[in-house]
Amino acid sequence: MFKLISLIAILTPLAGLAQTITQDNITQGTAVADPSKYPFGEFVIDRIIYEERAYSTAQKTELGDSVELEMGIRYQKDENSFARFRFETDPAENRKDNETSNFEIIYNRKFKDFIFQVDLGLETDDSSNGGTNLGMDLDSDDTFISYKSSEKSEVTFYPFNFRTDVGYEFNTKDVTRISYIEGSPTTILSTPANDEEFVTKTIPGIEMKYKLADSYVYAGVGVASYLYPTNSDFDIETNPSATSWERKEASAFKFGYVLDKKDDIRVSLQYAQHGNTEETGALLNSAVSFSYFQVNQALLFSLEVTQTTAGKKPYNLSRSTNWIEDIALNKPVYSDINGDEQDWVGESDTAYGIKLGYNLETTTPYISYKYQGEHFIFNDIESAHLLRTDDESKGHGGLTRVALGSYFYYDNLYFNPQLEWQQAKNPVFSNSTDVSNDRLQSSFKKENVILSLKVTFAYDGSNLNQNWWF
Repeated sequence: MFKLISLIAILTPLAGLAQTITQDNITQGTAVADPSKYPFGEFVIDRIIYEERAYSTAQKTELGDSVELEMGIRYQKDENSFARFRFETDPAENRKDNETSNFEIIYNRKFKDFIFQVDLGLETDDSSNGGTNLGMDLDSDDTFISYKSSEKSEVTFYPFNFRTDVGYEFNTKDVTRISYIEGSPTTILSTPANDEEFVTKTIPGIEMKYKLADSYVYAGVGVASYLYPTNSDFDIETNPSATSWERKEASAFKFGYVLDKKDDIRVSLQYAQHGNTEETGALLNSAVSFSYFQVNQALLFSLEVTQTTAGKKPYNLSRSTNWIEDIALNKPVYSDINGDEQDWVGESDTAYGIKLGYNLETTTPYISYKYQGEHFIFNDIESAHLLRTDDESKGHGGLTRVALGSYFYYDNLYFNPQLEWQQAKNPVFSNSTDVSNDRLQSSFKKENVILSLKVTFAYDGSNLNQNWWF
Protein backbone atom coordinates (compact mmCIF):
# COMPACT_ATOMS: atom_id res chain seq x y z
CA MET A 1 0.00 0.00 0.00
CA PHE A 2 2.69 2.52 0.98
CA LYS A 3 4.63 1.65 -2.18
CA LEU A 4 1.60 2.53 -4.30
CA ILE A 5 1.17 5.89 -2.55
CA SER A 6 4.87 6.64 -2.98
CA LEU A 7 4.68 5.81 -6.66
CA ILE A 8 1.86 8.30 -7.11
CA ALA A 9 3.90 11.03 -5.46
CA ILE A 10 6.88 10.34 -7.74
CA LEU A 11 5.01 9.98 -11.03
CA THR A 12 2.23 12.48 -10.75
CA PRO A 13 2.08 16.25 -11.04
CA LEU A 14 -1.24 17.66 -9.85
CA ALA A 15 -3.81 18.11 -12.59
CA GLY A 16 -7.53 18.56 -13.35
CA LEU A 17 -10.23 17.56 -10.87
CA ALA A 18 -12.13 14.43 -11.88
CA GLN A 19 -15.87 14.59 -12.28
CA THR A 20 -16.51 11.48 -10.23
CA ILE A 21 -14.71 8.74 -8.37
CA THR A 22 -15.69 5.69 -10.38
CA GLN A 23 -15.54 4.92 -14.07
CA ASP A 24 -19.03 3.42 -14.04
CA ASN A 25 -20.61 6.81 -13.47
CA ILE A 26 -18.63 8.21 -16.40
CA THR A 27 -19.52 5.42 -18.81
CA GLN A 28 -23.18 5.37 -17.81
CA GLY A 29 -23.44 9.11 -18.41
CA THR A 30 -24.89 9.96 -15.01
CA ALA A 31 -22.01 12.39 -14.49
CA VAL A 32 -21.08 14.87 -17.23
CA ALA A 33 -18.30 17.44 -17.24
CA ASP A 34 -20.20 20.22 -19.03
CA PRO A 35 -24.04 20.30 -18.94
CA SER A 36 -24.05 23.23 -21.42
CA LYS A 37 -23.12 20.78 -24.20
CA TYR A 38 -26.69 19.49 -24.04
CA PRO A 39 -29.67 21.42 -25.46
CA PHE A 40 -31.81 22.65 -22.57
CA GLY A 41 -35.41 21.50 -22.51
CA GLU A 42 -34.96 18.70 -25.08
CA PHE A 43 -34.70 14.91 -25.00
CA VAL A 44 -31.51 13.53 -26.53
CA ILE A 45 -29.95 10.08 -26.79
CA ASP A 46 -26.82 10.78 -24.78
CA ARG A 47 -25.24 7.32 -24.50
CA ILE A 48 -25.21 4.04 -26.45
CA ILE A 49 -22.85 1.22 -25.50
CA TYR A 50 -22.90 -2.07 -27.40
CA GLU A 51 -20.50 -4.83 -26.46
CA GLU A 52 -20.30 -8.56 -27.13
CA ARG A 53 -18.03 -11.49 -27.76
CA ALA A 54 -18.55 -12.27 -31.41
CA TYR A 55 -16.44 -15.43 -31.65
CA SER A 56 -14.30 -17.67 -29.49
CA THR A 57 -12.57 -20.96 -30.10
CA ALA A 58 -14.30 -22.31 -26.99
CA GLN A 59 -17.84 -21.39 -28.04
CA LYS A 60 -17.51 -20.71 -31.81
CA THR A 61 -19.87 -17.97 -33.06
CA GLU A 62 -21.47 -16.08 -30.15
CA LEU A 63 -23.14 -13.23 -32.04
CA GLY A 64 -26.45 -12.43 -30.39
CA ASP A 65 -25.80 -14.69 -27.40
CA SER A 66 -23.71 -12.34 -25.27
CA VAL A 67 -24.84 -8.83 -26.18
CA GLU A 68 -24.41 -6.19 -23.49
CA LEU A 69 -26.39 -3.11 -24.44
CA GLU A 70 -26.80 0.19 -22.63
CA MET A 71 -28.76 3.20 -23.87
CA GLY A 72 -29.54 6.46 -22.07
CA ILE A 73 -31.95 9.29 -22.90
CA ARG A 74 -31.22 12.61 -21.16
CA TYR A 75 -33.39 15.66 -20.53
CA GLN A 76 -31.21 18.59 -19.43
CA LYS A 77 -33.71 21.11 -18.10
CA ASP A 78 -31.00 23.68 -17.29
CA GLU A 79 -27.51 23.81 -15.80
CA ASN A 80 -28.88 22.84 -12.38
CA SER A 81 -31.16 19.88 -13.14
CA PHE A 82 -31.60 16.90 -15.45
CA ALA A 83 -33.58 13.70 -15.79
CA ARG A 84 -32.34 10.50 -17.41
CA PHE A 85 -33.85 7.20 -18.55
CA ARG A 86 -31.45 4.27 -18.97
CA PHE A 87 -31.85 0.74 -20.29
CA GLU A 88 -29.30 -2.04 -19.78
CA THR A 89 -29.21 -5.73 -20.62
CA ASP A 90 -26.58 -8.34 -19.72
CA PRO A 91 -27.20 -11.98 -20.77
CA ALA A 92 -24.30 -13.10 -18.58
CA GLU A 93 -26.65 -12.55 -15.64
CA ASN A 94 -29.51 -14.65 -17.01
CA ARG A 95 -30.27 -15.80 -20.57
CA LYS A 96 -34.05 -15.76 -20.11
CA ASP A 97 -36.03 -13.03 -21.85
CA ASN A 98 -36.64 -9.82 -19.86
CA GLU A 99 -34.85 -11.15 -16.76
CA THR A 100 -31.62 -9.54 -17.94
CA SER A 101 -33.05 -6.06 -18.48
CA ASN A 102 -32.65 -3.13 -16.12
CA PHE A 103 -34.53 0.14 -16.47
CA GLU A 104 -33.70 3.17 -14.37
CA ILE A 105 -34.89 6.75 -14.09
CA ILE A 106 -32.57 9.33 -12.55
CA TYR A 107 -33.44 12.83 -11.43
CA ASN A 108 -30.74 15.30 -10.37
CA ARG A 109 -31.21 18.79 -8.94
CA LYS A 110 -28.73 21.34 -7.60
CA PHE A 111 -29.85 23.72 -4.84
CA LYS A 112 -27.04 26.22 -4.19
CA ASP A 113 -24.50 24.14 -2.23
CA PHE A 114 -26.62 20.96 -2.25
CA ILE A 115 -27.03 18.33 -4.95
CA PHE A 116 -29.90 15.87 -4.70
CA GLN A 117 -30.10 12.82 -6.98
CA VAL A 118 -32.48 9.87 -6.92
CA ASP A 119 -32.31 6.62 -8.91
CA LEU A 120 -35.58 4.79 -9.50
CA GLY A 121 -35.78 1.23 -10.81
CA LEU A 122 -38.50 0.17 -13.24
CA GLU A 123 -39.33 -3.50 -12.64
CA THR A 124 -41.32 -5.54 -15.16
CA ASP A 125 -43.06 -8.87 -14.54
CA ASP A 126 -42.40 -11.33 -17.37
CA SER A 127 -44.89 -13.91 -16.05
CA SER A 128 -48.46 -14.35 -17.26
CA ASN A 129 -49.57 -11.83 -14.62
CA GLY A 130 -47.79 -8.92 -16.32
CA GLY A 131 -47.49 -5.61 -14.54
CA THR A 132 -44.91 -2.90 -13.89
CA ASN A 133 -43.51 -1.47 -10.68
CA LEU A 134 -41.57 1.77 -10.20
CA GLY A 135 -39.59 2.14 -6.97
CA MET A 136 -36.25 2.98 -5.40
CA ASP A 137 -33.22 1.12 -6.70
CA LEU A 138 -32.08 -0.27 -3.35
CA ASP A 139 -28.46 -1.04 -4.29
CA SER A 140 -27.74 2.02 -6.44
CA ASP A 141 -24.85 4.41 -5.83
CA ASP A 142 -26.64 6.98 -8.00
CA THR A 143 -28.96 8.02 -5.18
CA PHE A 144 -27.26 10.57 -2.93
CA ILE A 145 -27.35 13.97 -1.24
CA SER A 146 -24.17 16.01 -1.58
CA TYR A 147 -23.18 19.18 0.27
CA LYS A 148 -20.29 21.40 -0.81
CA SER A 149 -19.11 22.85 2.50
CA SER A 150 -16.34 24.95 0.93
CA GLU A 151 -14.44 25.38 -2.32
CA LYS A 152 -12.23 22.46 -1.34
CA SER A 153 -14.44 20.08 0.60
CA GLU A 154 -17.60 18.12 -0.12
CA VAL A 155 -19.66 15.61 1.88
CA THR A 156 -21.98 13.08 0.23
CA PHE A 157 -24.51 10.79 1.86
CA TYR A 158 -25.40 7.56 0.02
CA PRO A 159 -28.51 5.92 1.55
CA PHE A 160 -28.07 2.61 -0.32
CA ASN A 161 -24.55 2.17 -1.69
CA PHE A 162 -21.56 4.41 -0.93
CA ARG A 163 -19.63 3.52 -4.11
CA THR A 164 -17.07 0.81 -3.44
CA ASP A 165 -16.30 -0.53 -6.90
CA VAL A 166 -12.53 -0.74 -7.37
CA GLY A 167 -10.41 -1.01 -10.54
CA TYR A 168 -11.06 -0.32 -14.23
CA GLU A 169 -9.79 -3.18 -16.42
CA PHE A 170 -10.21 -5.42 -13.36
CA ASN A 171 -13.37 -3.88 -11.95
CA THR A 172 -14.75 -5.51 -8.79
CA LYS A 173 -18.17 -3.87 -8.89
CA ASP A 174 -19.50 -3.50 -5.31
CA VAL A 175 -16.91 -4.70 -2.80
CA THR A 176 -19.29 -4.06 0.10
CA ARG A 177 -22.16 -6.28 -1.02
CA ILE A 178 -23.52 -8.56 1.72
CA SER A 179 -26.16 -11.29 2.03
CA TYR A 180 -28.23 -12.77 4.86
CA ILE A 181 -31.38 -14.83 5.45
CA GLU A 182 -34.79 -13.34 6.17
CA GLY A 183 -37.43 -15.53 7.76
CA SER A 184 -35.48 -16.74 10.84
CA PRO A 185 -35.48 -20.48 10.06
CA THR A 186 -34.54 -22.91 12.83
CA THR A 187 -32.54 -24.93 10.30
CA ILE A 188 -31.19 -23.82 6.93
CA LEU A 189 -32.23 -26.50 4.45
CA SER A 190 -31.29 -27.09 0.81
CA THR A 191 -34.66 -25.65 -0.21
CA PRO A 192 -36.43 -22.89 1.72
CA ALA A 193 -39.31 -23.69 4.01
CA ASN A 194 -42.09 -21.17 4.52
CA ASP A 195 -41.01 -17.68 3.40
CA GLU A 196 -37.24 -17.80 4.01
CA GLU A 197 -35.01 -16.18 1.41
CA PHE A 198 -31.51 -14.82 1.02
CA VAL A 199 -31.42 -11.03 0.78
CA THR A 200 -28.52 -9.25 -0.88
CA LYS A 201 -27.79 -5.56 -0.34
CA THR A 202 -25.00 -2.99 -0.47
CA ILE A 203 -23.73 -0.90 2.42
CA PRO A 204 -24.82 2.77 2.69
CA GLY A 205 -22.50 5.43 4.04
CA ILE A 206 -20.93 8.89 3.94
CA GLU A 207 -18.09 10.04 1.71
CA MET A 208 -15.85 13.04 2.39
CA LYS A 209 -13.87 14.55 -0.48
CA TYR A 210 -11.13 17.17 -0.21
CA LYS A 211 -9.53 18.98 -3.12
CA LEU A 212 -5.72 19.17 -3.21
CA ALA A 213 -4.62 21.71 -5.81
CA ASP A 214 -6.04 20.12 -8.99
CA SER A 215 -6.63 16.58 -7.69
CA TYR A 216 -8.55 15.24 -4.71
CA VAL A 217 -8.53 12.67 -1.95
CA TYR A 218 -11.60 10.99 -0.51
CA ALA A 219 -12.58 8.74 2.37
CA GLY A 220 -15.84 7.12 3.35
CA VAL A 221 -17.42 5.03 6.08
CA GLY A 222 -20.54 2.91 5.99
CA VAL A 223 -22.58 0.49 8.08
CA ALA A 224 -25.43 -1.92 7.36
CA SER A 225 -27.47 -4.31 9.47
CA TYR A 226 -28.05 -7.99 8.79
CA LEU A 227 -29.70 -10.95 10.50
CA TYR A 228 -27.62 -13.76 12.05
CA PRO A 229 -28.23 -16.61 14.54
CA THR A 230 -27.44 -15.95 18.20
CA ASN A 231 -25.93 -19.35 19.06
CA SER A 232 -22.12 -19.25 19.08
CA ASP A 233 -21.77 -22.70 17.51
CA PHE A 234 -23.74 -21.77 14.38
CA ASP A 235 -21.95 -22.45 11.09
CA ILE A 236 -23.85 -22.23 7.81
CA GLU A 237 -21.84 -25.18 6.42
CA THR A 238 -21.32 -27.55 9.36
CA ASN A 239 -24.02 -26.59 11.89
CA PRO A 240 -26.86 -24.71 10.13
CA SER A 241 -29.25 -24.77 13.10
CA ALA A 242 -30.28 -21.55 14.84
CA THR A 243 -31.81 -21.23 18.30
CA SER A 244 -32.80 -17.59 17.62
CA TRP A 245 -31.81 -14.66 15.41
CA GLU A 246 -30.53 -11.14 16.06
CA ARG A 247 -29.77 -8.03 14.06
CA LYS A 248 -26.04 -7.30 13.73
CA GLU A 249 -23.99 -4.67 11.90
CA ALA A 250 -21.26 -4.80 9.26
CA SER A 251 -19.02 -1.74 8.93
CA ALA A 252 -17.03 -0.65 5.88
CA PHE A 253 -14.61 2.04 4.84
CA LYS A 254 -12.86 3.28 1.73
CA PHE A 255 -10.31 5.88 0.69
CA GLY A 256 -8.60 6.97 -2.48
CA TYR A 257 -6.86 9.55 -4.61
CA VAL A 258 -7.96 10.69 -8.07
CA LEU A 259 -6.21 12.89 -10.62
CA ASP A 260 -7.64 13.51 -14.07
CA LYS A 261 -6.30 15.90 -16.70
CA LYS A 262 -8.28 15.41 -19.89
CA ASP A 263 -6.41 13.75 -22.76
CA ASP A 264 -3.18 13.92 -20.79
CA ILE A 265 -2.93 11.98 -17.52
CA ARG A 266 -5.06 10.07 -15.06
CA VAL A 267 -3.94 8.50 -11.80
CA SER A 268 -6.09 6.82 -9.19
CA LEU A 269 -5.65 4.83 -6.02
CA GLN A 270 -8.74 3.08 -4.64
CA TYR A 271 -9.26 0.94 -1.56
CA ALA A 272 -12.39 -0.57 -0.01
CA GLN A 273 -12.93 -3.03 2.83
CA HIS A 274 -15.66 -4.35 5.10
CA GLY A 275 -15.86 -6.78 7.99
CA ASN A 276 -17.77 -9.85 9.20
CA THR A 277 -17.55 -11.63 5.83
CA GLU A 278 -17.67 -14.98 7.65
CA GLU A 279 -21.27 -14.02 8.56
CA THR A 280 -22.43 -11.90 5.62
CA GLY A 281 -21.54 -14.23 2.73
CA ALA A 282 -19.72 -11.46 0.84
CA LEU A 283 -17.79 -12.38 -2.29
CA LEU A 284 -15.02 -9.92 -1.41
CA ASN A 285 -13.52 -8.78 1.86
CA SER A 286 -11.35 -6.00 0.39
CA ALA A 287 -9.84 -4.65 -2.82
CA VAL A 288 -7.14 -2.13 -3.70
CA SER A 289 -6.25 -0.80 -7.13
CA PHE A 290 -3.69 1.58 -8.63
CA SER A 291 -4.04 2.83 -12.20
CA TYR A 292 -1.92 5.18 -14.28
CA PHE A 293 -2.61 6.56 -17.77
CA GLN A 294 -0.62 9.09 -19.78
CA VAL A 295 -0.43 10.45 -23.31
CA ASN A 296 3.04 11.40 -24.57
CA GLN A 297 2.55 13.08 -27.95
CA ALA A 298 0.91 10.26 -29.99
CA LEU A 299 1.90 7.42 -27.64
CA LEU A 300 -0.58 6.17 -25.03
CA PHE A 301 0.36 4.13 -21.97
CA SER A 302 -1.80 2.66 -19.22
CA LEU A 303 -0.99 0.49 -16.23
CA GLU A 304 -3.22 -1.11 -13.63
CA VAL A 305 -2.46 -3.25 -10.59
CA THR A 306 -5.43 -4.57 -8.59
CA GLN A 307 -5.48 -6.88 -5.58
CA THR A 308 -8.53 -8.57 -4.07
CA THR A 309 -9.12 -10.59 -0.92
CA ALA A 310 -12.06 -12.97 -1.09
CA GLY A 311 -14.67 -13.26 1.65
CA LYS A 312 -14.29 -15.96 4.30
CA LYS A 313 -17.60 -17.68 3.47
CA PRO A 314 -18.90 -16.31 0.14
CA TYR A 315 -22.44 -17.50 -0.57
CA ASN A 316 -23.15 -19.07 -3.95
CA LEU A 317 -26.73 -17.91 -4.45
CA SER A 318 -29.20 -18.44 -7.24
CA ARG A 319 -30.38 -15.26 -8.95
CA SER A 320 -33.76 -16.73 -9.89
CA THR A 321 -34.75 -18.41 -6.58
CA ASN A 322 -33.12 -16.16 -3.92
CA TRP A 323 -31.72 -19.29 -2.32
CA ILE A 324 -28.67 -21.56 -2.49
CA GLU A 325 -27.49 -22.44 -6.00
CA ASP A 326 -26.17 -25.90 -5.05
CA ILE A 327 -29.28 -27.50 -3.56
CA ALA A 328 -28.10 -31.04 -4.48
CA LEU A 329 -25.32 -30.97 -1.86
CA ASN A 330 -26.84 -28.16 0.23
CA LYS A 331 -23.62 -26.12 -0.01
CA PRO A 332 -24.25 -22.38 0.53
CA VAL A 333 -20.53 -21.51 0.16
CA TYR A 334 -18.79 -21.85 -3.23
CA SER A 335 -17.80 -25.53 -3.54
CA ASP A 336 -16.77 -28.04 -6.18
CA ILE A 337 -19.02 -30.87 -7.36
CA ASN A 338 -17.87 -33.04 -4.43
CA GLY A 339 -18.86 -30.41 -1.88
CA ASP A 340 -15.33 -29.30 -1.01
CA GLU A 341 -14.73 -25.57 -0.60
CA GLN A 342 -13.21 -23.94 -3.67
CA ASP A 343 -9.55 -22.94 -3.44
CA TRP A 344 -9.97 -19.14 -3.77
CA VAL A 345 -12.21 -18.68 -0.70
CA GLY A 346 -10.57 -16.33 1.82
CA GLU A 347 -7.47 -15.92 -0.38
CA SER A 348 -5.74 -12.77 -1.71
CA ASP A 349 -4.33 -12.39 -5.21
CA THR A 350 -3.30 -9.79 -7.76
CA ALA A 351 -3.91 -8.92 -11.40
CA TYR A 352 -2.03 -6.42 -13.52
CA GLY A 353 -2.32 -5.08 -17.03
CA ILE A 354 -0.27 -2.93 -19.41
CA LYS A 355 -1.63 -1.31 -22.55
CA LEU A 356 0.22 0.59 -25.29
CA GLY A 357 -1.46 2.54 -28.07
CA TYR A 358 -0.61 5.02 -30.81
CA ASN A 359 -2.87 7.85 -31.94
CA LEU A 360 -3.26 8.18 -35.71
CA GLU A 361 -5.65 10.62 -37.37
CA THR A 362 -8.86 8.62 -36.91
CA THR A 363 -7.66 5.39 -35.28
CA THR A 364 -5.77 4.23 -32.19
CA PRO A 365 -4.29 0.73 -32.57
CA TYR A 366 -3.06 -0.88 -29.35
CA ILE A 367 -1.59 -3.97 -27.76
CA SER A 368 -2.28 -5.10 -24.20
CA TYR A 369 -0.98 -7.67 -21.75
CA LYS A 370 -2.83 -8.87 -18.64
CA TYR A 371 -2.09 -11.44 -15.99
CA GLN A 372 -4.50 -12.67 -13.31
CA GLY A 373 -3.35 -14.62 -10.27
CA GLU A 374 -5.00 -17.98 -9.62
CA HIS A 375 -7.18 -16.63 -6.77
CA PHE A 376 -8.00 -13.19 -8.21
CA ILE A 377 -11.73 -12.32 -7.99
CA PHE A 378 -13.42 -9.55 -9.99
CA ASN A 379 -16.55 -8.75 -12.00
CA ASP A 380 -15.94 -10.69 -15.22
CA ILE A 381 -16.28 -14.25 -16.49
CA GLU A 382 -12.47 -14.67 -16.30
CA SER A 383 -12.66 -14.39 -12.50
CA ALA A 384 -11.24 -17.32 -10.52
CA HIS A 385 -14.66 -18.16 -9.05
CA LEU A 386 -16.24 -18.54 -12.50
CA LEU A 387 -13.55 -19.88 -14.83
CA ARG A 388 -12.96 -23.39 -13.43
CA THR A 389 -12.06 -26.97 -14.31
CA ASP A 390 -14.60 -29.71 -15.08
CA ASP A 391 -15.13 -30.67 -11.40
CA GLU A 392 -14.80 -27.01 -10.28
CA SER A 393 -12.07 -27.96 -7.79
CA LYS A 394 -9.51 -25.66 -9.47
CA GLY A 395 -9.63 -22.30 -11.17
CA HIS A 396 -7.57 -21.22 -14.15
CA GLY A 397 -4.41 -21.43 -12.01
CA GLY A 398 -3.08 -18.18 -13.41
CA LEU A 399 -4.38 -16.58 -16.60
CA THR A 400 -2.32 -14.77 -19.25
CA ARG A 401 -4.14 -12.54 -21.74
CA VAL A 402 -2.60 -10.81 -24.78
CA ALA A 403 -4.77 -8.64 -27.04
CA LEU A 404 -4.55 -6.64 -30.25
CA GLY A 405 -7.18 -4.08 -31.08
CA SER A 406 -7.97 -0.62 -32.33
CA TYR A 407 -10.34 2.29 -31.77
CA PHE A 408 -11.92 3.73 -34.93
CA TYR A 409 -13.40 7.21 -34.39
CA TYR A 410 -16.42 8.67 -36.15
CA ASP A 411 -17.34 12.03 -34.61
CA ASN A 412 -18.82 11.17 -31.18
CA LEU A 413 -18.72 7.43 -31.81
CA TYR A 414 -15.97 4.85 -31.73
CA PHE A 415 -15.83 1.23 -32.89
CA ASN A 416 -13.46 -1.08 -31.01
CA PRO A 417 -12.74 -4.60 -32.33
CA GLN A 418 -10.29 -6.69 -30.31
CA LEU A 419 -8.67 -10.11 -30.68
CA GLU A 420 -7.46 -11.67 -27.42
CA TRP A 421 -5.46 -14.84 -26.78
CA GLN A 422 -5.90 -16.45 -23.37
CA GLN A 423 -3.63 -19.06 -21.77
CA ALA A 424 -4.58 -20.76 -18.49
CA LYS A 425 -2.49 -23.08 -16.36
CA ASN A 426 -5.43 -25.47 -15.92
CA PRO A 427 -7.98 -26.65 -18.53
CA VAL A 428 -10.94 -24.32 -17.95
CA PHE A 429 -12.13 -23.37 -21.45
CA SER A 430 -14.90 -25.45 -22.95
CA ASN A 431 -14.25 -27.49 -26.08
CA SER A 432 -16.71 -26.64 -28.85
CA THR A 433 -16.35 -30.16 -30.33
CA ASP A 434 -17.15 -31.96 -27.07
CA VAL A 435 -20.18 -30.55 -25.27
CA SER A 436 -22.32 -32.28 -22.61
CA ASN A 437 -24.83 -31.19 -19.98
CA ASP A 438 -22.62 -33.04 -17.48
CA ARG A 439 -19.42 -31.03 -16.98
CA LEU A 440 -17.48 -34.18 -16.09
CA GLN A 441 -18.40 -35.70 -19.44
CA SER A 442 -17.17 -32.66 -21.39
CA SER A 443 -13.56 -31.89 -22.23
CA PHE A 444 -11.81 -28.64 -21.41
CA LYS A 445 -8.68 -26.98 -22.75
CA LYS A 446 -6.10 -24.41 -21.61
CA GLU A 447 -6.22 -21.95 -24.54
CA ASN A 448 -8.90 -19.68 -25.93
CA VAL A 449 -9.07 -16.94 -28.57
CA ILE A 450 -11.81 -14.32 -28.41
CA LEU A 451 -12.96 -11.74 -30.96
CA SER A 452 -14.93 -9.01 -29.20
CA LEU A 453 -16.69 -5.91 -30.51
CA LYS A 454 -17.60 -2.65 -28.80
CA VAL A 455 -19.37 0.46 -30.09
CA THR A 456 -19.76 3.55 -27.91
CA PHE A 457 -21.60 6.80 -28.64
CA ALA A 458 -21.72 9.80 -26.31
CA TYR A 459 -23.66 12.96 -27.16
CA ASP A 460 -21.18 15.23 -25.40
CA GLY A 461 -18.12 13.47 -26.86
CA SER A 462 -16.89 12.26 -23.48
CA ASN A 463 -16.15 8.85 -25.00
CA LEU A 464 -13.32 10.55 -26.93
CA ASN A 465 -11.58 11.43 -23.66
CA GLN A 466 -9.02 8.63 -23.64
CA ASN A 467 -8.35 9.03 -19.92
CA TRP A 468 -11.48 6.96 -19.20
CA TRP A 469 -11.91 4.86 -22.33
CA PHE A 470 -8.43 3.65 -23.33
